[in-house]
Amino acid sequence: MTTMNHKSTKENDAVCSNGMAATSHPLATEEALNILKKGGNAVDAAITASIILSVVEPNATSIGGDCFAIVKMEGKDPVSYNGSGIAPEKANYNFFKSKNIDKIGLTSPHSVTIPGAVDAWKKIHDDFGKLDFEELFIPAINIARDGFKVTKVVANAWNKSLKKLTEDQNSKKIILNNGRSYKIGEVRKSEPLATTLESISKKGISEFYNGPIAEDIVNTLNKLGGLHTLEDFSKQTTIKSKTISSEYRNIDVHQCPPNGPGVTVLIMMKLLQKLKIENYKFDGIERFHLEAEVTKQAYKIKEEHLGDPDFIDLNLDKILSEETIDEIANKISLNKCSEVGDLNIPNHPETVYLTVVDKDLNTVSIINSVCYAFGSAITTEKTGIILHNRGTNFRVEENHPNCIEGLKRPLHTIIPGMVIDKNGDQVLSYGVMGGQYQPVGQVHVLNSILDFNLSPQQAISFPRAFHFNNIYKLERTVSKDVMQGLKEIGHNVEYIDETHGGGQAISIDRKNGNLIGGSDPRKDGYAKGY
Repeated sequence: MTTMNHKSTKENDAVCSNGMAATSHPLATEEALNILKKGGNAVDAAITASIILSVVEPNATSIGGDCFAIVKMEGKDPVSYNGSGIAPEKANYNFFKSKNIDKIGLTSPHSVTIPGAVDAWKKIHDDFGKLDFEELFIPAINIARDGFKVTKVVANAWNKSLKKLTEDQNSKKIILNNGRSYKIGEVRKSEPLATTLESISKKGISEFYNGPIAEDIVNTLNKLGGLHTLEDFSKQTTIKSKTISSEYRNIDVHQCPPNGPGVTVLIMMKLLQKLKIENYKFDGIERFHLEAEVTKQAYKIKEEHLGDPDFIDLNLDKILSEETIDEIANKISLNKCSEVGDLNIPNHPETVYLTVVDKDLNTVSIINSVCYAFGSAITTEKTGIILHNRGTNFRVEENHPNCIEGLKRPLHTIIPGMVIDKNGDQVLSYGVMGGQYQPVGQVHVLNSILDFNLSPQQAISFPRAFHFNNIYKLERTVSKDVMQGLKEIGHNVEYIDETHGGGQAISIDRKNGNLIGGSDPRKDGYAKGY
């Protein structure tokens, strides 16, 4: 095992053999384990945790947001679920140009696509769940009604979003605490959200997509100028499909297909395999330099070619072909920086990622999001739902693959990941939060585990850097020697006071019968098993 030269606030991996959950919040982890102990499977536990996170981390997720998941039931092929939302049918390029809108604002009603998470949870549960769907909502309903203690990361996000939340009257009344943000340790309750969750659990998701909840969302948005209709909600569906994958050192890395950006991970891993990343020090200048270089090239492809495949001609085979990878690899040098121009990528949204493995080794890798912190900051009048702003990821650029169109899904940022060996067995379920950082974060964690023999916890805790819009942004735990070396190669480098994303991972050691989990010290949660 490679040893690390820095200390993490979470030193040790969780190890167990009966079942494990790794989430970004203690309540979600504990309740997921309770579901496993009472006979639920990994799907039941993961959905339960996702619903809880929509209550306790409103900065990062909501039933008014989206989700993606990879589910691998033991002995079966992995399945991708795309729970991203469609744009209102009336939202098209000509509408925005006629209004002289060239960019969709972060708090605009136009930034709210139809929330897809609730439909996705139901679809996944219908396919694989064991317990009644209603039962999965009970812990979140109780937490919303009885209250929970606000944790550190969530309190910080609340404080930073105070101005934004104050500007929406419903958010000011429902999301804030008498006009101010919630502080760490304060108790937060949400009776409107508890009632809404109870309604969905007892009456079904038709309440959300065809009933009073949909009406409340539509009315709230229409009053602000939104184009949403009840028909738009009735047209929201979850896309179930095969995963996409590529080989890396005798294992296969699996991702959800576009409109998710998981193909970006596959491009980067292919490039780093070609560039033999394992030959360099795990904490050395060369590693950070090569990660930045493959990021530039892969993100250029992402921004120029990816979008909703129902609306554009997208050739993934060509993008991932050896010819394309060789062509890109030839642009990358160990001692100088390549140029890709100004990609003008939208900034960092908020997300929660979690993973669960049960006693039968059924595995769920799932990610839920409101996009930016507290999403659009628009809260529904009656149902207490804070709505995401994923539509801000659309471009208002004619002929761009990600140009907004009615019923189109935007190019997303959220990606769950899974690694499967040549026997068809899952060996790692993982994900990294942090908006646009996610593909880089996944690659950073994968290389740490697969190439540098770090454990899941070590890999997740390891210092991070992100080359974003022509600036290489380093966490302060990256050494000064690395920073100086990157400068000398030609990178525009700066330290940041914040951190890059979060993350969770569970490794499956079939030989010894162990589950080994890690959870990010940058967030409030942990990995735990029994």
